[in-house]
Amino acid sequence: MNYSKLRKTNIVLITLFAVLAGLYFGSSFFEPFAFAAFLAMLMVPLTKVFERKGTGRIISSFISTLIVFLGVSGVATLLIYQLGSFINDLPAIKEAAEKLMQQLQEYLYSVSGISPAKQMQLLQKRSDDILGMLQEYLTNFLGGLAFTSFKFLLVIIYVFLFLLNRDKFVEVVLMYVPKEREAKAKQSLHEISEVSYHYLWGRIKVMTALAAMYLITFLAFGTPYAVLLTVFGALVTIIPYIGPFISGVLPVCIMLVFQNNFNTVLLFGTIILIVQLIESYVLEPIIIGSEIQLSPLAVIVAVIVGGQIWGMTGMILFVPLLAIFKIISDKTASMRPIGYLLGNKKQMQVRE
Repeated sequence: MNYSKLRKTNIVLITLFAVLAGLYFGSSFFEPFAFAAFLAMLMVPLTKVFERKGTGRIISSFISTLIVFLGVSGVATLLIYQLGSFINDLPAIKEAAEKLMQQLQEYLYSVSGISPAKQMQLLQKRSDDILGMLQEYLTNFLGGLAFTSFKFLLVIIYVFLFLLNRDKFVEVVLMYVPKEREAKAKQSLHEISEVSYHYLWGRIKVMTALAAMYLITFLAFGTPYAVLLTVFGALVTIIPYIGPFISGVLPVCIMLVFQNNFNTVLLFGTIILIVQLIESYVLEPIIIGSEIQLSPLAVIVAVIVGGQIWGMTGMILFVPLLAIFKIISDKTASMRPIGYLLGNKKQMQVRE
């Protein structure tokens, strides 16, 4: 057994755990910092286009940052407006939900023989608790927008500074690399930038296509809160595995509450399932492709660990962060077993 390699691997793992601890305890700083870094990588190609047309570095960086600000602000404003309307309609939603429960009671009584009075006691308490928690959560969400807005402004400032000083970051990394490995380091930095850009831009295109399919489906079936469900359903799919499930279940639940015809709800649910299959097995492979060369297990672990450390932001960012870590592992001799472990099946077959 090569104890030297094992020792190096142990050092890497200990360092990794230390980094994760630092990310957890320093989340107030690292979370907006990392988010801004990925957004800056996304906007670098557009910034270079402006610079090639003769616009200076400062103006190009400012225009790209302004585009990010207007895009995120527009989506957030639409989502907040729709959420406000949804909160105001919660009493009507509760009334419609109670009608649905009465229908369920009749069905359960015919199947199980449990009296409607006993069912009412159980269901009424549950429905009040669920709607109360939902209203409290949404109210707290809207109430915490001031802090969220501050963090967003901090992200925007970071994006501008990243774009403005992007060459310095590359130069600093190269200062720590020996001359004979400089070309390899530049290639690694290029791959990291490409992975981040293609993943984020591909996600945006997939979310846009998914939003269009959702909106057409919701309008065709007359689904209440169609715009809210479309925006939320598209945004939440950026979280691998968990997001698509939530985006599909929520509109079906809304239709169950407001639609009396079960066959219509069943058809609606079937179409939503088809839309999600198109998104997962057609759009993602074509648009995003194989840029994130991670195994499904590695992606799930990244989502869970990211959620524990940074919450929703971590569930989004830890997948591309893990992909970057894998690139670094593949380029470092002592860390190649870790990169092999994180890789997908296709990569394993190639290495074999």
